[in-house]
Amino acid sequence: MPGTPDAKHEHVQNGVTLIPRPSDDPRDPLNWPMSKKLGIVAVLCFAVFAGFVAPLAGQLNVKSQSTLYKQSTVHIAWQNSAASAGLATGGFFFAPVSFKLGRSSTIFWTLVACLLTQVWAAEMTHKNQFNSFIVSRFFSGFFGGVTGVLGPRILVDLFFLHQRGRAFTAFHWCLNFGSVAGPTLSAFISSNGSWTLEFWWTVGLLGFTVILCFLFMHETSWVREPEAVNAPAPEGFVANRIATFFPGNKVTPKSTWRQTGRTAAIPFLVAVSPVTLILSVFTLISFGFYIAMNAVTPVFLQKPEKIGGYGFTTIQNAYFSFVHWIGILIALAYGHFVSDRLPLYIAARNGGIWKPEYRLHALWIPALIFNPIGLGIFGAALEHHMHWIVIAVSQVFVTFGSLAMIPITVNYICESFVKHPAEASITGNCLRLLFGLSVAFYINEWIADVNVGWTYGMMAFFDVFSFGFIVLLMWKGHQIREWTVAGLNDTEEGEKVVETAKSIDS
Repeated sequence: MPGTPDAKHEHVQNGVTLIPRPSDDPRDPLNWPMSKKLGIVAVLCFAVFAGFVAPLAGQLNVKSQSTLYKQSTVHIAWQNSAASAGLATGGFFFAPVSFKLGRSSTIFWTLVACLLTQVWAAEMTHKNQFNSFIVSRFFSGFFGGVTGVLGPRILVDLFFLHQRGRAFTAFHWCLNFGSVAGPTLSAFISSNGSWTLEFWWTVGLLGFTVILCFLFMHETSWVREPEAVNAPAPEGFVANRIATFFPGNKVTPKSTWRQTGRTAAIPFLVAVSPVTLILSVFTLISFGFYIAMNAVTPVFLQKPEKIGGYGFTTIQNAYFSFVHWIGILIALAYGHFVSDRLPLYIAARNGGIWKPEYRLHALWIPALIFNPIGLGIFGAALEHHMHWIVIAVSQVFVTFGSLAMIPITVNYICESFVKHPAEASITGNCLRLLFGLSVAFYINEWIADVNVGWTYGMMAFFDVFSFGFIVLLMWKGHQIREWTVAGLNDTEEGEKVVETAKSIDS
């Protein structure tokens, strides 16, 4: 990332305009040294990784839990839907609370709470504790997903427009890697022991994350309005940590509970805005079908071969899940090299003037090509019982396609409501998970009605159809954003962000 300029220098660096304009105060997070920013981002990325590992830790080791609770493996898979429901809803409560308590403090304490839910799950070792176990997965997601909501707010606090694409890519890569790596690591750890180990190891992971947050996170809220008062943080380490993480509002802008209540309504206003609804049709379908694929893969792989499965053991299932790692690594590389460069290049070709819709052009390859092709291959492979390597290739395609689109769409919706990025990311997060969390309850009936090949073939066609809504935003995004409810459509559109195409790699 480009270095942070001195606050006294002009707001153009190497031909790229610094948007938003930083204040002259060195305490402004935009003016912090890049080393401090990157340290915060590193901890933030580790926190979102741990927060998403925890709720989904039990995804692969379904046989052991099925035996204990006397439930089918399909019912055990309900834990994934419960976790997704928690991930989708926690931000609605904690985002407004963060305006009162501070972003870093809210992340810190929700990670502590997430740690306790992992202890709760690990203690559910009696055959009549299935319902309590499922509830623990909901609350693990409820608390663990908060970093995923507040993280985009912190990134907008810290970085300029031309840096955000890479920052969002790194952050959401860690988020996605947590959801992908968590089940794999948990399966390996518990393969030769009790299934409870898949939750106990996350207790240590979350404990380490809590310590990192306490040592290195800083409050990034900053008001740039004229005459605004931003409280200075204490310089002493202990005093600074107490002011940052414990009650007292010593490092956050003053906010009444009435203001906090009004803030709580913003995600719902964002949710009913046309730009959000149109984008959500795409994200709901594209990411929902990725969850639909993951919901049935462990079940199909672990079914005995004589009834159409592949006879995988838990450890073989864990090895197989490494294919997701390949897809997510490709998504990271794609986001790093494309997410900022392509929109800035398009802006440079249009007089250097910025439009948020330029972000969406990075979706053509992952969403329109790899996602539907991968879903089609996956369905055909299961229908005709092809070699598991064919299934693995399809999983790489869909993992890349689905996970590459998350930072791009979240960045776009945050920049469509640039003064409310946390609330926008809550809405995007919820709507992205909404369809996927329900899949486990009807995917078997869908497969039974039309067979597994056509189930995922239909998903591929729906994926292509959903991309039409992205094309609509590319074409008429400005006009659609003008219809935003309650005047929340603050953007950076119209700013001259880049002088020439040569400035893009600076």
